[in-house]
Amino acid sequence: MIMYLLLLPILVGYPMAGLAQFTDKGDSVEVEKGTQLCSNIKMEKAKGSLDPSRIFWRVTSKMRSNGTQTVAAFAHEKVYDSKSGDTSIKESLYQEDYATFFKRDPEHKGMLLMISPQDGRVEAIVEICEKKK
Repeated sequence: MIMYLLLLPILVGYPMAGLAQFTDKGDSVEVEKGTQLCSNIKMEKAKGSLDPSRIFWRVTSKMRSNGTQTVAAFAHEKVYDSKSGDTSIKESLYQEDYATFFKRDPEHKGMLLMISPQDGRVEAIVEICEKKK
């Protein structure tokens, strides 16, 4: 019985450890450095985007005192090898590091708003990228 009581918090807490990539800091949210963020494919397709899974962002800094974090945008590009005839997907830098605020999206649970510190406009609605199988 004691073994079950010791094992239960570990089993319950382990899956929750993967969700600790977002930390609320007042009005803003801190995203763990190294986290990859993607647009929600269903939402982007509904807006008419042709290839919403092509662009993603990687958080490259911890939260600064002003609440911003640095992100870099990357693109998945298909690369054709003429010798082998194979097509592969390559990750390339789309936009170098820039600052953004993260806030929880009140309309979409589990998603964040990337907000421009210059003019306060929403740059993107993002979530943690799904692992490709």
